[in-house]
Amino acid sequence: MTAWHSLFIPSTDQPAVVQALQDALVELGYRPFNPFGLVPGKAYPRAVRLFVSPPRAGWVRVIGQPDERLLPRLSQLAPCLLVWLDGAEGDVQLYTDGQPADPEALVEFLRPGRTEDDLKNALGRPTVSAATTEPLPLDALPDDVKALARGVDMKHARRLFARLSGTTARRSGASEDVARQAQALIAAGSPPDWQSGSGRWLIEVLACLSIPDGWQRPDFTTLRDAYQVRARLQQRPNASLYPGDAEALEAVPDALDYTPVYAGAEAQA
Repeated sequence: MTAWHSLFIPSTDQPAVVQALQDALVELGYRPFNPFGLVPGKAYPRAVRLFVSPPRAGWVRVIGQPDERLLPRLSQLAPCLLVWLDGAEGDVQLYTDGQPADPEALVEFLRPGRTEDDLKNALGRPTVSAATTEPLPLDALPDDVKALARGVDMKHARRLFARLSGTTARRSGASEDVARQAQALIAAGSPPDWQSGSGRWLIEVLACLSIPDGWQRPDFTTLRDAYQVRARLQQRPNASLYPGDAEALEAVPDALDYTPVYAGAEAQA
């Protein structure tokens, strides 16, 4: 399952956040690079890949998995709330003034109508890490098959899919290890499960804050793909669209309003 990471910063200054990120990455030994130019940039064995959103309702969102060593530096600019969901695990981490802080300090950013007790109660519920069924990759199905899936018991369907994928691999002569790897590969391309215990917990916590609705979207991969197509068309307006490009453009029409911050290191930075 694809991991989801976002960093929420109370700010209306997108360029300042971009500059702070770039400066902090350089301090950590990274070198900025542009993967969206006409000529492919240098490949690094270690890289940080992020996008900085335009401000919305007083918040800037940094999309992608940051090097967590960035957080103390960035929190000198403004409080930094890291939210992540990976499989059945998720968490919220707050940094202020260069130090880890109790997320209850977010009380100053409460959504209208929410109280300090609401936030405390939401945060007091531990991240649920109970096992969940493997996701069924419906996004990979044709539209007509997706339509047939409406009304199906998805929990039962996922269990059946997992069994069948493993059985098919074994019947074809593959080992148990190969069967498990095949199932893991299918799950790796799936979106984060916001209906999992951790996903619901994160939604409840952020519902207490003034972060605008729709904060889960776009995810990093969707935005990266849309930005790549938009950048190519900006550089070459007559460029042909490849399969999937139209869908990428439709998914994030304002992709170029986001600023990419990519940086790499030769070894452990």
